[in-house]
Amino acid sequence: MKKTIILSCLLSLFSFASYANSSSETLDSMAAVVNDDVITQSELKHAIKTTKVQLTQQNMAAPSDNMLKKQVLDQLILKKLQLQIAKQVGVEVSDSELDNTIKNIATQNQITVENLYQRINQEGMSSTDYRNEMRDQMTLQKLQQQEVASKISITPQEVQTFMHSRAWQSSAAKEYQLQDILVPVSDTPSSEELASAKKRADELVNQLHQGKSFQSVAQTESSDPNALQGGDLGWRKLSEIPTAFSDTVVKMNKNDISNPIQTPNGFHILKLTNVRGTHSAMPDRKTIEAQLLQQKFEEAVKNWVSKIRGQAFIVKNEIA
Repeated sequence: MKKTIILSCLLSLFSFASYANSSSETLDSMAAVVNDDVITQSELKHAIKTTKVQLTQQNMAAPSDNMLKKQVLDQLILKKLQLQIAKQVGVEVSDSELDNTIKNIATQNQITVENLYQRINQEGMSSTDYRNEMRDQMTLQKLQQQEVASKISITPQEVQTFMHSRAWQSSAAKEYQLQDILVPVSDTPSSEELASAKKRADELVNQLHQGKSFQSVAQTESSDPNALQGGDLGWRKLSEIPTAFSDTVVKMNKNDISNPIQTPNGFHILKLTNVRGTHSAMPDRKTIEAQLLQQKFEEAVKNWVSKIRGQAFIVKNEIA
């Protein structure tokens, strides 16, 4: 059962302080407790600052300060939960692995590692913080490969079925630019929770049809990892779009907004931002298999993250 507590009165604050008295952090510096760990206000402020820089670089407007704080804190909580599991199961990233990855990033950008660090510093992040963030992201990738990807497979029948589907035959040479809003549900939702989430998703669809910006609704309402980017999923071939979405997407026109689509992790609302043809050759079976595997992996990661969050003890200090 999900245990998320919002502190909203002085009594709750004292309880929070009592719970966390084993930590060296003071109450004023706590943004959240995640199981046995603490996310500090300084961590949260730093993450918010970094996110604002990233949104500016992407020419995207940031949501209100309160909503940005909420979304960034949720991302930090999910990151903390996964790093806790990584530590428990012994997933680590060595210094040599980290150095090689950073070297590859520099090479891809046709600069030296020293120049890369200089650019990072110019954007307001120290080299140490950059290395720590890169190590964390690599750790999460390793963990997800071990805990999720290793348990996923694609059968020849799944590839065959997809290649013979009407959607594939009519849209294989197209790419779709999508945005997504997720109204989440817990790992084992009750009928009441499902009904409430569906009602909220319907309300959001109505707001969008009345002219509200999809980007702003995604930033303020969505629980998808891409919420702060307006729910942007980027350009995807049909085989890279989750199977729960593909039949709907091929029937949509540019700028259409879908009705809520139910999946195990909640109700999704899609916007088809654009469509383009691709001049690349039709992919072979191995390519399709790899794309379907990636698609299934992304869906499984979302469900896995939702599950571990539902099992966690989380306390948010939203007064500080």
